[in-house]
Amino acid sequence: MTVARHAEETLPPLAQRLRSDEGARRLARRLGLGLLIVALGPLLIAGVGALVFFDELKEAHQGGTEVWGLPLVAIGEEPRGWISIGERPVGVVAIGAGRAVGVLAIAPVAVGVVAFGTVGLGVISVGTLAVGLWSLGIAAIGFASVGLVALGRLASGVLGVGWYAFGAVAVGAYAWGTMARGFFRAESRTMPTARPPPKERLLFPSWQPRPADG
Repeated sequence: MTVARHAEETLPPLAQRLRSDEGARRLARRLGLGLLIVALGPLLIAGVGALVFFDELKEAHQGGTEVWGLPLVAIGEEPRGWISIGERPVGVVAIGAGRAVGVLAIAPVAVGVVAFGTVGLGVISVGTLAVGLWSLGIAAIGFASVGLVALGRLASGVLGVGWYAFGAVAVGAYAWGTMARGFFRAESRTMPTARPPPKERLLFPSWQPRPADG
């Protein structure tokens, strides 16, 4: 078993935080909850707004009300408007049966600043496959990602792959998991149901500096 044991002061601040079980769990929990709150907030506002102003929105659609040259409410196969609903909508709020593009996009394939979908592509994305700067999903890819399979600079999941990786199986420059594989640091975490025992090793142990001769 070959394990990197750098002096703690040489580890990056985030790596120092992740090496603690409690610190890693707290970070993963905050990241997941933060993503849900930031993502569900606009969805909740849009849903409540649609219920409260349903009659007004219906009249705006029927009357063709426009704001700055765009329909306030557009419904159709390829609608374009502030609030767009249809097969392939584009709008500030876009709700689609196939693909949706918008600031807030909800569809099987959603592309937006905040994207919800089977496939979500956005700055903040939530979906079965979520790809974005911040992503949460069964498979999540992003700068910071949380999922069963997570890939990113910071990745937390059953399988985490990233610069900083934390999970049952973790692979990265800095990795913590029941089975950890790291470039600069690999550290195992004993989990109650872990069988076989935790394993950890460096992917390229020859890259590590040799200790100075006494």
